[in-house]
Amino acid sequence: MTVNHPSQGSRIVVLNRWSDGLATYHRYIDHAVHNVAYVCTPNGAAALRASRIAHVEQLSDILDEDALHEAVLACHEALGGIDRLIALSEFDLITAARLRNSFNIPGELPDTVVRFRDKAVMKYAVAAAGLRVPRFAALEDLAFPKPGAIDVMRFPIIVKPRNGAASIGVRRVDTRAQFDVLWPTLPLVEYECEEYIDGPVYHVDGFMLNGAFLIARASRYVNTCLQFEQGKPLGSVMLDLGPLNDALLAFAEASLRALALSNGPFHLEIIGGGDGLYFLEVGTRVGRGEIPFLFHDLYGVDLFDLWVAQQSGDEARFAAQAQAAIAASASPARGGFLMLPEPVGKVFVDAQLPQGIPALYGAVFPTRHHFFDGAGGYETTILARFRYRGASEDEIATAIHATLRDFRYTLAEIVTPALPG
Repeated sequence: MTVNHPSQGSRIVVLNRWSDGLATYHRYIDHAVHNVAYVCTPNGAAALRASRIAHVEQLSDILDEDALHEAVLACHEALGGIDRLIALSEFDLITAARLRNSFNIPGELPDTVVRFRDKAVMKYAVAAAGLRVPRFAALEDLAFPKPGAIDVMRFPIIVKPRNGAASIGVRRVDTRAQFDVLWPTLPLVEYECEEYIDGPVYHVDGFMLNGAFLIARASRYVNTCLQFEQGKPLGSVMLDLGPLNDALLAFAEASLRALALSNGPFHLEIIGGGDGLYFLEVGTRVGRGEIPFLFHDLYGVDLFDLWVAQQSGDEARFAAQAQAAIAASASPARGGFLMLPEPVGKVFVDAQLPQGIPALYGAVFPTRHHFFDGAGGYETTILARFRYRGASEDEIATAIHATLRDFRYTLAEIVTPALPG
C-alpha cells in the first residue's frame, strides 16, 4: 500500500512487531512532516493509528530476514531512499542494525548492537573492564569434543540463549549429569552457560546521554524473570536513596561504559552475590512490562519518545524530552509493579481490584472470556498487571505483598461438548 505525498522531512522506516498500544508511533513521529513507512505483520498494520502513512509492507513472519530485507527495499523505492530506520523491540535490534548496514542508514550498526544482544560477548567486555561476572562460557567453546571445560564451573549453572530475552529458553541445571543429557539437544552456537549466583536480583533502567545517566532508577525484583517464565508472580520495587542504590547505579554506569554505550535506553540486570555485585545482562532498549509506564506516570518521562527521537534524528524533540528527564531525575517518588503470569488453558471470568492499598494506582486485566493460550508475555495478555507509587521502598513492597494476599479472581475451564455416543 503506497500513498504519495510531497517530501517535507526525513524518510523513515519503522519495523513494528506490536499490535497493541505500543504501536502508536504517531505519538512520537510527526507523520505530516516526515514520510513514514512501516514493515509489520497484518495485526501490526491494523494497530497503526497515524492518519498519514507513506507506505506499508506486510509480512506474515517479521523474523524472516530475507523477506524483511525485500520489504525494506520496497520501502526504499517507495520513499525514494531511507534516512532513518526505527526498531523498538529487542528481537529486532540486531536485524535493524544489519539493515542499516545494507542500506547505508545512520544509526546503530551490528558491531555495536552485538555487545548488547549476545550474552557471551557482553560478559567478555564487562569482565575485561574488571567488573564481576559469573563464570561463564559460550557452549560452542566447550565442545572439544565433549563439554569437559564445564568442570571449571560450580553447579548449579544457568543455560540460556545468547540472543534471548525474557528468560525464554533459560534452564537451571543442577548437576553435571543433567548437563550431559541437555548438551546434545542444544544448538551450541546459540547458547551460553554461567554459574548460578545466589542472591537478590536488581535491575537498573534509564537513558544514557553522552556517556552519563540522563535519568536512571535502580530496583530490586520480587522473584525473578525465570520464575515468571515458570509460572510465579514477578514484581519490582524501586530502591530508596542510600548506599545500595548508589552502588547499583555506579556498577551499572561502569558496565555501560565498558560496553561503550554513550547514548540510548538501557535495561541492565545485576545480582547481589555474597562477595559483591555481579553483572547479569543488559539490553539497549526500554525495559519491558510496566517499566515504561512507571517512568511516564511517576516522572512524566516517556522513554520511548526519547528513543524514537534519537533513532529518527529529531534533535529538537530529543532536546525537549531530555530536558524533562533531567528535571525529573531528582524526584523522590518511588514506584513498582507486579505481574501475574497467565494460567494456561483457563478462561478469564472476572477479577476484583484489592481495596485499601493506597500505593496501588493502576491495574490491567484481560477482557472477559479471554482464553489463556500460553502466548502471553510481559506486554501481552497475562492474568494481571499492577502499578504502584509511593514515598518509599517499604511502602511499595508492602503494597505488592498486600496485593498478592488480597487479589481475587475467577477462572473457568474450557468446556468441550461431548461427542454423540
